[in-house]
Amino acid sequence: MEYMYNELLKTSGLSVTQQRLSILNALSNFNQPATIEQLAQTIDIHINTSTIYRSLRVLVDAGIVYQTDFRDGVSYFEFQEDHHHHVVCTSCGKQERIDVCIGTHVPKIEKSTGYTITNHMLEFFGLCKNCS
Repeated sequence: MEYMYNELLKTSGLSVTQQRLSILNALSNFNQPATIEQLAQTIDIHINTSTIYRSLRVLVDAGIVYQTDFRDGVSYFEFQEDHHHHVVCTSCGKQERIDVCIGTHVPKIEKSTGYTITNHMLEFFGLCKNCS
């Protein structure tokens, strides 16, 4: 995995650092988006929290890591292996990955608005089976 992360960072024009490699490795071990606090507890080397914040910002800006929030005031991060979105229960907070995306509509949106779309976020909210 570390070789893959090395290449990914280099391809994205980023310096390969032990901190970035450790953050990517920790993110890949989560099966759902993780908070900075969750990451800090699982990173295999000591990195202070401000370095984690800065590193994540660089990785998000490069498109390697996806950042979202589920309307709970906390940022969540995940390794962006493939593009996907989430559905979140507004009662219990359960998050589920979904493979629905409006990305195919981007050219139409760009044409009608004149914008050049560089990224998008889409999250669905509702009640899960247990909370319905």
